[in-house]
Amino acid sequence: MPFFDSNGHDWGNYYQLDGWGIFQIVFAVLYTILVLGLSGVLWTWRNHPVIRMRRVPLAIAAVLVLQVYVVMVLLVYSWNGRFPCSAEFWIMSIYLPIGIGLFQASNQQLLRISRSQQLMITQDTYKTLPSGKNRREYYWSAFLIWARSVREQHDYEGFLAVGMVAQDIRLTGYRMQFTVSIVIFMISRRFNSYGIVSQSTSPELCRRGWEWAPSIIWQAAWNYIAGPYLLYQIRMIHDIYHWRLQTTLAVLAGLPGTPLWLAAVYSDKLAAVNKYWVPALWLVVPGLIMMQMTCLLGPLRQCFGIFKDKRAKDKALAEFDHKAAKVANPDSSVTTTSVTTRSSRGIMFTFQSLEECLNHGPDFSGFYHWCTNRAFNGENVKFCDKVIKFKHEWTRVFCPPNQGLENARRIMYRVALEIYLGLVNDDTSHNTINIEAPIKRTLRTIFADAGRTIAYRRRKSTPASSTPMSAVSPWETSDPLANAQPLRQLSRPSLDKGSSTTELISDRDEDANWVDPDDPCTDITVPEAFDETCFDAAMASVKNMLWQQPWQDFMRNKRASASAAASASALA
Repeated sequence: MPFFDSNGHDWGNYYQLDGWGIFQIVFAVLYTILVLGLSGVLWTWRNHPVIRMRRVPLAIAAVLVLQVYVVMVLLVYSWNGRFPCSAEFWIMSIYLPIGIGLFQASNQQLLRISRSQQLMITQDTYKTLPSGKNRREYYWSAFLIWARSVREQHDYEGFLAVGMVAQDIRLTGYRMQFTVSIVIFMISRRFNSYGIVSQSTSPELCRRGWEWAPSIIWQAAWNYIAGPYLLYQIRMIHDIYHWRLQTTLAVLAGLPGTPLWLAAVYSDKLAAVNKYWVPALWLVVPGLIMMQMTCLLGPLRQCFGIFKDKRAKDKALAEFDHKAAKVANPDSSVTTTSVTTRSSRGIMFTFQSLEECLNHGPDFSGFYHWCTNRAFNGENVKFCDKVIKFKHEWTRVFCPPNQGLENARRIMYRVALEIYLGLVNDDTSHNTINIEAPIKRTLRTIFADAGRTIAYRRRKSTPASSTPMSAVSPWETSDPLANAQPLRQLSRPSLDKGSSTTELISDRDEDANWVDPDDPCTDITVPEAFDETCFDAAMASVKNMLWQQPWQDFMRNKRASASAAASASALA
């Protein structure tokens, strides 16, 4: 049997099972196994904070929907004329746009994460929770909050179930596409016997008609408008995960597909090529395959890096403990004058250096901006900063104890509640810190009931999708993390930003029955478990996570930049 049959893909009513056809079938099977395997591995890592930000379920959904199309295209040569023209029309007009739409939604995640991190610098907000007397009102409330979030924060990552995603494309756009496709299918005799335009023709000519115009238009829109516009939007993002590079490769790989597909379908000069390379393969290779691989291999590369870093860290800590033991035991046969820690990636910077930075050391601002703009985990630094200030103010208020203990506990509880709503609670936080489930459950028992009350009441009092965090921390005159604007006072207009908690408590102690009418927490009982140590476990977990990778990467980058600057200065 020859590898290439002399007839090739000739639209005959028989299967074409020459060597080339069998090769495409085998490739489709093996490639499907590869895609499913990579998707399975990625799914097992989906909850890791570095991987979770990529919205793995959405990425895998896009990959699997596109995989079905890839397999169908790889089987077209073997099916020969048995692949009906009407089926290809619906695939190209409806199914493929869904897959591309899901992929574009996944591509938008980089832009969404970057914008969310930038908003965190200048705004202290938490999400408003939906509410309603019945299920209908609840879902309508949830939809309005989502719609406001899209409009106010330019958060266009939310994809519609139909797969249409873009800055100005709404459900109407898909309905128009679907309606136009139905009308064309019904009126054209190329697809049925009761149409009113065109003529029934051969399978090859059926794929050359004007009926394919909607498919051509949406392909051009995605490849030459949405894709380049996304690249323009992310041009200033310099992340440490090479996420922007992966997005760029995926967009560029899709550019040649549509022109080559059009040339193969409508030009007779490529008829000899079409006999063995069906036109739709120009869309698959390299465009769709590159899209799939960027969705899978990019995050998997991070998974491998995480595993490698963990092994290096464990090895470095074991070496550190060994050297520390030698220093502590002078009678040992091996003496060490200094304790240093190294891994396969170089020096491991100490945990103490991170703690000094978080206590507003000289590197604090640079480290925060590194985490926000390049590592996309600035919420962890912000959480540490707020908890440190919370504990500092608690110590100042309660040591020595004053007479307004109950009032002070309520004020400090409200401060802690704002931290919980803005950075810990999954339902209300825009950027949630990553902590272990038992720690999160403990915090939930302390703050969940009061948090729901606050969020639901804000739903009634403000139409916004996000609630500004109150300036219940009077020691914070502004966001210390990046010269942000002062936090707006929402629930305590009587709190003077220049005052301290101690002064506030002493003023209110003059009236033992004083109640702030605007405070949503006045009728909430402060839990007995609430004290200054409520965030200690979460703080330790977040610090450990920061030390393992972000702090090491930041310090290595800082040293490399300093070395490069010194070399440039020496050359000058």
